[in-house]
Amino acid sequence: MWFGKKSKEKETGYFSEDWLIQWKENINSSKNYANQGKSWNAPIILKITSPTGSFLKEENITGIFLDLKYGKCEEIRYSKKEDEVKSDVILKAKEETWIRLIEKDRDPTKLIMLGKIKLEKGSLVMLSIQRKAAIELIKAAPSSSRMQVSDKDETSQTREKKSHKSFKTTQGGINHNSFPMKLFQKAKQFGIWNPSDINLSTDAEQWTKLTQDEKEIILHLTSLFITGEEAVTSDLLPLMKVISNEGRLEEEIFLTSFLWEEAKHVEFFSLYQQEVFKKLPDAKKFHGPFYKTIFYEKLPDALSNLDRDPSPLSQLKASITYNMIVEGTLAETGYAAFYNMLEDKDLLPGLREGLNKLKQDESRHIAFGLYLINRILDENPEYKETAEDLLTTLLNDTTNIIHEIFEPYDVIPFNLEKEWFLNYAIKQFQLRIDKLGISV
Repeated sequence: MWFGKKSKEKETGYFSEDWLIQWKENINSSKNYANQGKSWNAPIILKITSPTGSFLKEENITGIFLDLKYGKCEEIRYSKKEDEVKSDVILKAKEETWIRLIEKDRDPTKLIMLGKIKLEKGSLVMLSIQRKAAIELIKAAPSSSRMQVSDKDETSQTREKKSHKSFKTTQGGINHNSFPMKLFQKAKQFGIWNPSDINLSTDAEQWTKLTQDEKEIILHLTSLFITGEEAVTSDLLPLMKVISNEGRLEEEIFLTSFLWEEAKHVEFFSLYQQEVFKKLPDAKKFHGPFYKTIFYEKLPDALSNLDRDPSPLSQLKASITYNMIVEGTLAETGYAAFYNMLEDKDLLPGLREGLNKLKQDESRHIAFGLYLINRILDENPEYKETAEDLLTTLLNDTTNIIHEIFEPYDVIPFNLEKEWFLNYAIKQFQLRIDKLGISV
């Protein structure tokens, strides 16, 4: 393997010869990359500008060359100018950007869209198709922080024992004027509704009279909603645990109502499927790639990461994903469109009643999310850029989910309009951005 002219003293760290060797070994031992990259057959160059290591300042070295073939890395070395002709993809960025990608972002496609990495050669469409493979490729890159986590996982499966040193109720008491406690009061006032009390008999009768196309779009939308509600119910617990461990009792008290309400939303859609549709629809056929990106991957990953890393930064990412995007943009847009569609036709009164109750609950959840994000950013203003980057990426996923909803239909029933969905989603997103005092 050629690494270029060696310096007199061996260097270590990012992009050193040892680092490249370790990266290749990591790639070829990664089952995730083998799976995601099995259709990737492309030599690529990662150009590195403003390098600090002398090994990257040697004459004719431009960066790193990787020969990727069907889930394996056949070769990795320093790239030369003549390698550019045979490379299908050339990406260019500052050394600090590549390190940030390895340590934090892990998604090169996102940084390309944000303009932080330049695509000098190749197809953005191809990179988008291979996005998961690219993420796994970067995850395999060695970093000191990730190696430390790995060592900890291998050597210790024990957990710290939790104990109480004091209780807030005996050390100053609950702040009943705090924003979370005010939300808790509203939850007790407006959140006490029982899904099984909603009369669905008229819905069941009207359902039999709908056309097949009308039934299909209702099945489509409810399949997205019930899976989304199940996801947020299942994924909320790590955030509750972190808030509890930090001793934020008022926030923890509100989150108990939050989780209870999410569980009721799942119950409502489940009852509706059984009592009105009379059978469970094949929900997964309505879950497109971008929908799965959010609900199957990004949402559970952001929340479960709190079990490993309960830091304020991880809390920020989790709340942005959960409250700002899943609830504040996707769910709110979907529920508004669904309710208006049924209201215009005076259809399915039980479903409309349930949607109204859900929207009231979600408004409190979104308000708490904004409160939490603002608190974290006030305490850690250096996270603002990270928040902006994450919001930009997730908004792109959101708009793609809306496109997915309309793709199967030549003419969509009930005069639903994609433009209305997109405009409403972006409007709601912008409202929340304005309240956070940031821009994307």
